[in-house]
Amino acid sequence: METIGQLPGLKNKTALVVGGGLGIGRSVARLLGTQGVRLAVVDVDRDRLQKAREELDAIGICSDVELPGAARLAVAEAIGGLGPLDILVNIVGRGMSSAAVDVSAEMQRVALERNYLHHVEFCSAFAQAALSDGRGGVITVVSSLAGVAPFPNQAAYGAAKAALNSYCANLAVELAPKQIRVNTVAPGGVRTDRNTWEGEKGQELLAAIPMGRFADQAEVAGVVVFLCSDMASYITGQTIVLDGGASQYLRFWR
Repeated sequence: METIGQLPGLKNKTALVVGGGLGIGRSVARLLGTQGVRLAVVDVDRDRLQKAREELDAIGICSDVELPGAARLAVAEAIGGLGPLDILVNIVGRGMSSAAVDVSAEMQRVALERNYLHHVEFCSAFAQAALSDGRGGVITVVSSLAGVAPFPNQAAYGAAKAALNSYCANLAVELAPKQIRVNTVAPGGVRTDRNTWEGEKGQELLAAIPMGRFADQAEVAGVVVFLCSDMASYITGQTIVLDGGASQYLRFWR
């Protein structure tokens, strides 16, 4: 992905990137940094965090975001280092495979903890801080295409992501009068540091993508950073699907 020019409304802003030590999160943090955004990065891995701090000149916050209270502590630490926050981006999520008929209450609880509950806590902590400052802000959350369209063996994961999309839409409506925008980005197959989509599963998904390729993580980062900028100043409460046309293919050509 080529370097983009300066987007309006980002220079000298402050951002907390949750999951910024690897993959899509690292790409988002890197791109925000090129736009003149001052950064705090949350990651659970100290080695990844140290590399991100050095590369991005960012404040590093080592935290397991699934632990109770982690979000409020991370937001407070970021504010302590950067001053009031303008932007929150949360990338963190973990997939799990489960057929719908096999989903237990415990399995769904785990999926919600991994992919929904910590997002709610970070959004709440950021929004409360922004409301107390009266300065507005932007929340952009990376969800998944599985929360928009059904996929085989993704029932628990997809339900958690659908809940995340719904929560962010409701939050956007409530916060819009206070000039806080909230959107989600729902990628389909993305080549990342962890997932190259090799093997049979990857080939099956690739066959359903009209564009004939998986997304690069930098392409997801570009959409996230656009939503954080003033170019998206009238966009809120939306789930932006980023899937190379896969959802349309699945919808019309099954």
